[in-house]
Amino acid sequence: MRCVNLKVSCNIKMKLHETKFNEIKKLLKDKLGEEVIAYEEHGTQFIEIKNTKFWLTIDENEFTVGYGLNHTHFSEEYDNLFEGIIQAFDLLTNKVKTTNFIKGNTIFKTIIEIEYPNLQFVTIGEIGIIFFPYWKKTKIVNSISNPVIDKKEIENEVNKIIN
Repeated sequence: MRCVNLKVSCNIKMKLHETKFNEIKKLLKDKLGEEVIAYEEHGTQFIEIKNTKFWLTIDENEFTVGYGLNHTHFSEEYDNLFEGIIQAFDLLTNKVKTTNFIKGNTIFKTIIEIEYPNLQFVTIGEIGIIFFPYWKKTKIVNSISNPVIDKKEIENEVNKIIN
């Protein structure tokens, strides 16, 4: 939030999700430099990382964690903001498995899973469309994305952000 009139005292307090978003942005820029793309559009702030499907946004009320088309909304109001922050860092520090279900040339379902070090997969989202050529044979294509950053490299900073 910015103060437009500098002659007027501005006592606007940032919401917690905005503060955490800015802390994450600073950490990512410090560690990944020019790979981090940060911008604002129509009152929504975005963070993307080049050559990945990872993204974050915030608006007035929500902190959104995305991977490709999949995304989840978090906020203080939903009482799950810190789950979102943890999910964001999990997406950055673990392998991510994307499973596309294809009929003909149409991807009709996508599942996103985080692969944790113990080889446990946790589904964080599933996307599907209603209209697709259901009569065609289903082809399943899996892809694995490597971690964007080493967990040990940011562990201390992440603990400060979530505590």
